[in-house]
Amino acid sequence: MGTISSSVGLISGINTADLIDKLIAIEARPKAIIEQRNSVLNAQTVAYQEINAKLLALKLDSAGFVASSTFKSTSTSSSNESVIKASSGSSATPGTYSFSVNRLVSTQQVITRGYADSDSTAIGAGTLTFEFGNGRLDSDTALSTLNGGAGVTRGKIRITDRSGASAVVDLSRALTINDVLNEINNTSGINVTASINDDGLQIVDNTGAVTTSLAVANVGTNNTATSLGLNVASVGTTLTGTQINRIGSSTLLATLNDGNGVRNKGALSDFEITRRDGTTFSVSLNGATTLGQVIDKINTGSGGNVTASINAAGTGLQLVDGTSGGATFGVTALNGSGAADDLGLTAASVGDTITTRRLVSTLNSRLIGNLKGGAGANLGTINITNRAGVSFAVDLSTATSVQQAIDLINSAGAANSISASLNQASNGIQLTDSTGATASNLIVADTTGTGAADLGLAQSVAAATLNSGNLQFRYITEATRRDNLNGGGGVAKGKFTITDSNGLSSEVDLSQGNEATVGDIIAEINSKGLAITARINDNGDGILLEDTGSGASAIKVEEAGSTTARDLGLLGEAASAGADLDGSFEKTVTITASDTLSDVMEKINELGLPVQASILNDGSPADPYRLSFLSTRSGKAGAFVFDDGGTGLGGSTLVEARDAVVFFGASDPAKAIAITSTTNTLTSVIPGATVNLLSASSSPVSVSISRDDSAITKAIQKFVTDFNGVITTLDKYDRYDTATKQRGLLLGDPTIARVRSSLFRLINNRNEDLSTQYKSLAQIGLTVGTGATLKFDESKFTAALSADRNAVEQLFTYKTTTTNSNGETVTATAGVGVRIDELLKSLTDTDGAVQGQIDNVGRLLELNKQQIERIDLKLAAKRELLQNQFNAMEKALASLQAQGSSLTNFASQVASQK
Repeated sequence: MGTISSSVGLISGINTADLIDKLIAIEARPKAIIEQRNSVLNAQTVAYQEINAKLLALKLDSAGFVASSTFKSTSTSSSNESVIKASSGSSATPGTYSFSVNRLVSTQQVITRGYADSDSTAIGAGTLTFEFGNGRLDSDTALSTLNGGAGVTRGKIRITDRSGASAVVDLSRALTINDVLNEINNTSGINVTASINDDGLQIVDNTGAVTTSLAVANVGTNNTATSLGLNVASVGTTLTGTQINRIGSSTLLATLNDGNGVRNKGALSDFEITRRDGTTFSVSLNGATTLGQVIDKINTGSGGNVTASINAAGTGLQLVDGTSGGATFGVTALNGSGAADDLGLTAASVGDTITTRRLVSTLNSRLIGNLKGGAGANLGTINITNRAGVSFAVDLSTATSVQQAIDLINSAGAANSISASLNQASNGIQLTDSTGATASNLIVADTTGTGAADLGLAQSVAAATLNSGNLQFRYITEATRRDNLNGGGGVAKGKFTITDSNGLSSEVDLSQGNEATVGDIIAEINSKGLAITARINDNGDGILLEDTGSGASAIKVEEAGSTTARDLGLLGEAASAGADLDGSFEKTVTITASDTLSDVMEKINELGLPVQASILNDGSPADPYRLSFLSTRSGKAGAFVFDDGGTGLGGSTLVEARDAVVFFGASDPAKAIAITSTTNTLTSVIPGATVNLLSASSSPVSVSISRDDSAITKAIQKFVTDFNGVITTLDKYDRYDTATKQRGLLLGDPTIARVRSSLFRLINNRNEDLSTQYKSLAQIGLTVGTGATLKFDESKFTAALSADRNAVEQLFTYKTTTTNSNGETVTATAGVGVRIDELLKSLTDTDGAVQGQIDNVGRLLELNKQQIERIDLKLAAKRELLQNQFNAMEKALASLQAQGSSLTNFASQVASQK
């Protein structure tokens, strides 16, 4: 049988639930008092939090006064915002700066030949290569490297052709040899052609006239024609300039050897020189950056017995031994240094003289010695047979540069319809037969030496062209600057992890920035004790990790929170255990015989190369579909060499990779500083300012930077508003309304009084510690007015700022410190801005006065919560007790009722028996 419960006693008829609730309510009066107190405490918490928020806002305002940068805010304007827009910060120096934007950054784009469709016609099997570095065999020689490092004076020249026509050529914006050639060849009014002649320039007259001599002269006071070697007499139709591509004391070591520089061992000795008298001395090139410094180190180290100098040809060094004896005069490398080899000093002496090889290539070309990864070529005589079956010999033994070899072939092959040039990818040499004959193959073979084989020309082809293929120009050595990798994009300062074939891993940390060269990076990798040897790869285009372990795993390189491994070309895994991991910047894409343009596009994009492949439809009626390769990096840092690998794709450069060029500091570019950038945003030209290049312009643009007093005015106005907001909030909670008899929530709170009095004391304070003319805020327009509100007289402040900006700044920011007895640095004297900042910090910090009050109230609330919990427990027990007592009473009454019924029944039975 179930239990029936009711709030009313079944026997007594008493509403026990109501009675118990009333009794409990009497017992709960202390809890109600606490809850009422909590309501007040919660309201006070909200009040303190509001005050704290107002003080924090004021603290943010005062922080601006502590920093002197607030008083140095600047504004920027441009005389032509369609060309340049600029912005500046507090560290920018006010002034007017002149810019001439010569060109904007351009991103390289290469397009292939056209196809009828993009997804059905097969391309043909082969291997595509992308070289993301300096893999080309041509260059564009910087004018700054010429004339022994003295460079070329930018300015104007006057050319007069043989017809008597004359024109001024403006070279004030020219930075490279190609700039000079393009300006001359595109100048109207004269009929001449400018070209390169080994180490100088050459101008040929095309008029056919004989009215006057072909001549080039300086214009004005500039010696541009002279510094270009062109201010010389012509012979007939040709003006052959003097040598301008020569080295000198000012030549930077980094520009030698096609930009591969000179390797050295830092503080260790790089080479030893043995004199003919048998004595030796060692030389360290540590700290040397120019050829002049190298020469000085050799001459000083020899004690005057060996004299180093630039050789007579101006292309290398010469060492002359002043001693005599039976020993051989020579140079020997020390400590594994490559300096002697890079400087050509290991050449055999002739008597008392060592003459080095050529250290710089001819203009716009590359040294033969840097082909095949630095193995070079053993040039001798080659034999060429054209397709008509006519053979002729070419002596290449005198060639030191690729262009010289090409010129020698063209000179000998002119009569035999053979011409040489760089191939389409510019990474090799191509021979073209123009005979139109088919009687013979086009054949090249060595007669003496191995030059034809080394240059990739030793072939026999049944075609009109013969391509050497990639001659693997070396452009990375241990001396290569880390910042010059990736086409000048550099390598991120980060970390990566190498796991060798034995399964051992180690982290390589390049985040410190002290690994300045590739040699430093290689040394860091090799110091990790792994079964790996790092070195320059055989092609001279990356770092190779050689597997020297015996484990079953493949070498693996993983990033450790940066892009460093990727930037080095090392990110990934070797093909198999025992295989090496090659960080070559030449990446290959294998094309099968059935691949279409779409297939090729997908393969390239899947590799994640720094080039985006897409299909372009040029709209032509025949073969409109082309592959387009767009570098994902802007400027020269994004330059790449594309080689179609014989697939027939071809590859024409639609847009060249070029850096932005700006002339800064003078309206005349010839007198200005030439600045190049891989982006159209310049951040280091004017410190503290950002200059955005929007378009090129032949006219200079002025960028003006001036002090922006409105910034500090707005900061003070905001401070005043927030200060008064704090006071208003304090008044709201610390008040007594006599009319309504209402008390503020925090009336009489000592913390509120402290906040108010401290703020007004600092605002009204006069600081006699300052030596400047302004010692109080009232002197610069900040006063306490009616209603205890802070007032700001902007005109008075502006006048003070104009009269003595430094004094106004010192009034806010001045600060000296001292050390207290605990060894702590504390403020000794300070301006009002510093004092206000320190006060607000003491009020709002985690241990500050206001936060302390919030914490105190929080503790009281927690104690009250605990007290309420105790009361609730006591009330619950009391309720249970009362409930039990009432239940017991009902049971007793029920028992009595039952007994009464029994007695009544008994009495009735007795009565019935009578």
